[in-house]
Amino acid sequence: MNKYLPYDPGILPSSLAPTAGDRIVLKIDGLPPYKDEHFSIRNLRHKIYSRFTALRAAAIDAMAGRAPFRGAVELDLIIHAPGFDKGRKRIDYGDGIQDTLDGSHGSEFTYLPIVYEDDCQVAAIKSQFVKDVVPYYELIITFLENTGPANQRLQRIADKAGSR
Repeated sequence: MNKYLPYDPGILPSSLAPTAGDRIVLKIDGLPPYKDEHFSIRNLRHKIYSRFTALRAAAIDAMAGRAPFRGAVELDLIIHAPGFDKGRKRIDYGDGIQDTLDGSHGSEFTYLPIVYEDDCQVAAIKSQFVKDVVPYYELIITFLENTGPANQRLQRIADKAGSR
C-alpha cells in the first residue's frame, strides 16, 4: 500500500532490464495465485488477493529495481502442497502467475509490470506438483535469447505493449 492508493501499483525501474540468459528464483509460502475468470485476483476484494501481492512483492525484490524484460521468458513452477484449491488445476496456477508478473489495469486498479511487459512473452511454462504437508512454491524465471522469428515477434508485441 502507499499513502495515496488503497493498493501498491509497483515501482518504477531504476536500472536496466535483465539480459538474456539471466534467471531469478522465487520461493514463496502458500499456494500460488490462480487465474479466476469471474473475478480478478488483482481486485483487493478477491479471496486470494494476498497470494497475488505476495508473488508481486517477491518478484519486485528479485528484480532488484531492474526494468521488465522485453523478450521471451520461461517459467518453471514447482508447487509443494497437500493438494490444489477446490476445482483448480495446475494450469490455473500457471495462468495466475503469468497475470501477476506483468502490468495490468482495470476500473479500480493499475499495476506496473514487474518481470515482463505482457504475459504473451511467456514462451514456455514447465510445472510440477510435489505432494507435501507444508504448501509453498518455487518459481524459476529464465530470460531467453531473442533470436529466431518467434522471439522477434514476441519482442515486437512487447515493444508495442510497452508503448501504450
